[in-house]
Amino acid sequence: MVSRTIWRKGTAILALIGMAVFGGLSSAQADYPKKPITILVGFSAGGGTDQVGRFLCGIMEKDLGQPCVVSNIPGASGARSLMEITKAKPDGYTVLFITSNISTLKATGHSPLTYKDIKQIVAVNFDSPALIVRSDAPYKTLEEFVTAAKASPGKINIGTGAPGGLWHLGILAFEQAAGIKLNIIPNTAGGAGAAVRLMGKHVDAIFNPPNEAIAQLKSGEFKLLASTSEKRVASFPDVPTFKEKNMNVRIASYRGFHVPQDTPDEIVAILAKAIEKAANSEEYHEFMKSTFSNAIYMNTEDYIRYLERELPEYTKLVERAGLKKN
Repeated sequence: MVSRTIWRKGTAILALIGMAVFGGLSSAQADYPKKPITILVGFSAGGGTDQVGRFLCGIMEKDLGQPCVVSNIPGASGARSLMEITKAKPDGYTVLFITSNISTLKATGHSPLTYKDIKQIVAVNFDSPALIVRSDAPYKTLEEFVTAAKASPGKINIGTGAPGGLWHLGILAFEQAAGIKLNIIPNTAGGAGAAVRLMGKHVDAIFNPPNEAIAQLKSGEFKLLASTSEKRVASFPDVPTFKEKNMNVRIASYRGFHVPQDTPDEIVAILAKAIEKAANSEEYHEFMKSTFSNAIYMNTEDYIRYLERELPEYTKLVERAGLKKN
């Protein structure tokens, strides 16, 4: 009888301790956020990912009641920022905003990590690169560009994003599909550098999404010859896709938010709600249209399912490009 009484008392005490611990944890999470949230962007300021991340941060912080501060960590096609988020405290105060490059990093040897090493929140945007030239270029169509490239193998200089990144892989796929050889000049710093080099005539063309050359496209200095999107881009309805030209060059880079693996689900839910509200706002959709980009909203479950499909697909793309590291 005595032992049973002691056992009951002990069980009750353990239950009270558990309630106190978990009750305290829930209370702490309910108070989230109490301080500024850092958004890691794995590319330089001015690039497409930076543009989208900064704009969404400005909307999200109104709902969260705390500042959202973007921290650019360029390098290795986004791998540095991926490594940084795995080292951050899982408290919701460090969030990663990254592109589909996350699905190429392991195959290219930039990182041993994949999306499985972090926790997904939601996806909010996608972009597809396009073949962009100056309006005074001698080639006015994709066919004329290919003809010129075949006539002078390796002589046409083409700029793009980070080496080993999706835009770079897209050019390699273009070379294979068209049977041409280009002089590829990746931008090691990422960001909007490729457009600057095309404007300065340091390259003859670039392979980047339209939102990384907004000013020049709006002014008429640049023009698109073809897009790697599945369908024609709404902002450029007269520009054909590579698919239409019987070239298997289809690339889309989805951008999404992630946190460290052990971040509590309650905190992830708070962040997801704020991001969803921002991503569905009229001002965000207007911003996407004005920057020739694409607004979407993919919830946590759908985003994880998408990444499950994307990882093997983009690993194969790296293999076809001859860039896979064992």
